[in-house]
Amino acid sequence: MNNEEIKEELKSNGIKNTKAKSILLQTLKNSTAPMDVNSLHLECEKSISVNLVTIYRSLQQFHEKGLVQEFLAKDGVTQYEYVKQGAIAHPHFQCEKCEKVFCLGELGFDDALYFSNMVKKHKVNSINITLTGVCEKCQS
Repeated sequence: MNNEEIKEELKSNGIKNTKAKSILLQTLKNSTAPMDVNSLHLECEKSISVNLVTIYRSLQQFHEKGLVQEFLAKDGVTQYEYVKQGAIAHPHFQCEKCEKVFCLGELGFDDALYFSNMVKKHKVNSINITLTGVCEKCQS
């Protein structure tokens, strides 16, 4: 995705385009797994000097606009990932040894309906499922 597409995505979501926000969004979109704030900050720092507070504020704004999903990993650290337009909720797996977080396949309609029906009269805004165990690499 080029810089113009990033600028357009920010603009279409009512977010003021800045170099830091562009780089942060690009980093999130290029990531193959959820990332925590410190990892995002380090990655952005490779391209531009950016304050950690700016990363936090931008992530909050991205979350409010539905561009990112955040969830609490088993170690208590919030993870962030880009939400593709029209994407369906998907569970995660976190390794208890290396702490790496993996994205699993999207939930099917029946799966989402099952979880939604469990809460009956409550309004469901999102579904976050994190499975824990030992990843294939750490089992070796």
